[in-house]
Amino acid sequence: MRKVTLFVILLAFAVSSAFAIDFVATPMTLSAPAQVQYDFDGSTFNLPLTVTTGPGGGVYFLVFTNGKASTISAVQNGYLGWHYVNKIDTCLYISPITAVTSGSNTITWDGKGEGGALVPADTYTYYVFGFDNITSRSQVTKQASVGPWQFRAWITHDTAGVPVSNPSFSYATGAGTNDALGASTLRRWTVGDDPENAALLETTANMTYANAGGGSKPGYDPADHGFYYRWSQKGTDTRYVQRWEWVPQGESIQDMEWADGGDCITNGTWATWSCFGAGVESDNMNTLYIVSSDIGGDSDVSSVIYIDNADGSVANVFDISNWWVDPQDKDAGGQMNGGPLNFEFNRFTNQAILGAHSSCIFQMFDPYYEDEGQATLWVNQNGDYTGDHNFQPDLTDTKWVCNDYNVQPYSYTCYPDANMFVLFTCFDMGAVSFGLMAPDGSGMGYQALAGETAAQKYGLDIVDYGGAFDGLYTTNNSNKVNPDTGDPVIDATWWYVGHDSIKGVIAQDIVGVADAPAAFAVAQNVPNPFNPTTTINFTLAKAGKVTVDVYNVAGQKVDTIVNAPMNAGSHSVTWNASKFSAGVYFYTVKSGGFSETMKMTLLK
Repeated sequence: MRKVTLFVILLAFAVSSAFAIDFVATPMTLSAPAQVQYDFDGSTFNLPLTVTTGPGGGVYFLVFTNGKASTISAVQNGYLGWHYVNKIDTCLYISPITAVTSGSNTITWDGKGEGGALVPADTYTYYVFGFDNITSRSQVTKQASVGPWQFRAWITHDTAGVPVSNPSFSYATGAGTNDALGASTLRRWTVGDDPENAALLETTANMTYANAGGGSKPGYDPADHGFYYRWSQKGTDTRYVQRWEWVPQGESIQDMEWADGGDCITNGTWATWSCFGAGVESDNMNTLYIVSSDIGGDSDVSSVIYIDNADGSVANVFDISNWWVDPQDKDAGGQMNGGPLNFEFNRFTNQAILGAHSSCIFQMFDPYYEDEGQATLWVNQNGDYTGDHNFQPDLTDTKWVCNDYNVQPYSYTCYPDANMFVLFTCFDMGAVSFGLMAPDGSGMGYQALAGETAAQKYGLDIVDYGGAFDGLYTTNNSNKVNPDTGDPVIDATWWYVGHDSIKGVIAQDIVGVADAPAAFAVAQNVPNPFNPTTTINFTLAKAGKVTVDVYNVAGQKVDTIVNAPMNAGSHSVTWNASKFSAGVYFYTVKSGGFSETMKMTLLK
């Protein structure tokens, strides 16, 4: 009898162990030379590209200007004026998608730009964007689902800015889940846990009502991830942000010491009809962001609201209605107000991407500029097909109407990767998975993952911080079919796909770039963010007096790193910020008639 009992116990252990399999990602990792020589003579340019991990997939090769950002000021061009760029380098060439395999590959280019003319000799930035479009998705979890109004908050770094070994995402349950008291449950899943184990899904109850069916994204306190922020509303008049302590498998506790008795009430800055803000987004430091808009309504409110994390006060409001509000769209059969809905902050570049399912607009936004005119770095509108609304040739009255939530693509989410490529969901565009835009907003069309179908697309997130779980996180709409109708069955759980993007420099004379500079240039400080020291690299075309000054976000000079004559060539200086408080700073390098300002973030 003991032998039988022991056998049953061992069998049960074996069966349970067989199912307790943690999720392991298969990331795509690309590598290529940081600098590549090319004569710009019409010969074939060859870029050695290695897929160091992953099975391969599809890649794009892009060529951008380098160091020309300061010469570009509020330029709007293209068909229908679709492309607006300001203070950023811009794209000259985008290749067709190219298949690559694991190991060594070669990317070729004929040296011509989009117009077919040879690109003149200069220094350029190249990008390679890749994703696995040949392997079936692998399931991250069966315990967390996604709907059209469920926006995820990801934790990829701890409060000191150190990457975590296992990222996690949190979201609020959506429509139909609020109980009679107005409670909605927030859920958190750690990537890498056993997809089958429901006990590993962490929840906390929140006794507030959030718009869009309870789907408002929680924003974590950048200084203490045990606390999160929630955008909420009561009725149609009271809108506020609250700070809550996350209590695992329990009920969240509101911080009544934060803001005004626990509520940051900002009625004067919200849309008058509804505020569809996807939730609270936090940056590396002490600012929270909310987008306020009257999607589908007649209000002209479209703004980004800045809230001071320390005391819960409204620190600033940027009016962006000039991009998102259009009475002519309403007159033509669309809506006056198109958003935004999404505000996704990139903690590497300190920039955000704004988008909405109800508009053709995508906008790259730098919240650290002092006015909205400078804060908008690029905008993609109707005219280049990617993300366009009402582009069909047979349309009449609604032709090219941008603000229209009744037409495809329904871009419920938009996310930037570490190099500011933007991916957005795109339901009702056929068997495609996401739309893609380059780091300057140039459209790159629609992309398909392996086995994609035309079913609903609700979620597409990006984890891209150099960790073992970097990649695309998406729903899987391709592996189930209704046996009676033959239609795809929406699987709203989370799945994984490999992805990576890299960049480097193309120049005619690599040695000359380093030793005999032809132009003044300032590089991004490294590391960034940093604590407490960082290095600033710059290049002088000729000898002269150089100043390197540091400014705070108010524009006040707080330190001078260099004030001395220097020879032509490459230089490096180090800033020790140990005596300064954490926050965002700007450094300006000046020499002769040249000047360049860059942004950096100090963590403490």
